[in-house]
Amino acid sequence: MLTARHGRLPTHPRSIMLYQTGALALLQTPLLTLALVLAATMSACGRDATTPAASSPPAASTAPPAPVPPPPPPRELTWSGKVDMKLWSPGRVKAYKAARRRDTPQALAILRIPRLELEVPVYDGTTDAVLDLAAGRIEDTALPGTAGNVGIAAHRDGFFRVLKGIKVGDALVLDTPASTEQYQVEWIRITTPDDVSVIDPTPGRAVTLVGCYPFYHAGPAPQRFIVRAVPAAGSH
Repeated sequence: MLTARHGRLPTHPRSIMLYQTGALALLQTPLLTLALVLAATMSACGRDATTPAASSPPAASTAPPAPVPPPPPPRELTWSGKVDMKLWSPGRVKAYKAARRRDTPQALAILRIPRLELEVPVYDGTTDAVLDLAAGRIEDTALPGTAGNVGIAAHRDGFFRVLKGIKVGDALVLDTPASTEQYQVEWIRITTPDDVSVIDPTPGRAVTLVGCYPFYHAGPAPQRFIVRAVPAAGSH
């Protein structure tokens, strides 16, 4: 119940009306203040910590980073297609001609040894279908064009018969889709068929050629002929 601040409530009708009007004004004043406070609070709730106030200037826009150019497309590998078979065995010549009539896989590289006039595509794997046609990358060795030891095999009575004349220091070129790599023969070794250490991974680039030995042995060859080449001085 409302009571006068100084005793009893007024009893005259006009005095009662004036008293009620003043009391209503007293009630409305804090309500108005509360409404203003709530309005300011609600407008602030509409923004998160990263949203500037309406009166703040907009943040400067950041330019997007420049797009990264795409890598260059791989080069198309080509070779002369000329094969000198005068040192080959008759059986190897026959197998090569039959392989040429089948679909040709995609080459991983072109191997060249200029002094020996050897040029041969390198395909993936060492199956009969691959080695009847060209040279093959030995499984689980590095891919041509990448760091590591690239193992390449071919038949001793076919493409690799010319290796009988190779020497330490001879130049070896491996043409890959990425680049042309220059190598130099570092060492030559004759080892056993179970010596797989020659194709172990290497910390840097290397090419290891593997063929059966002796070159003119009849029947299964008892040994392996190994040639290791490393990047030539001044090459990348």
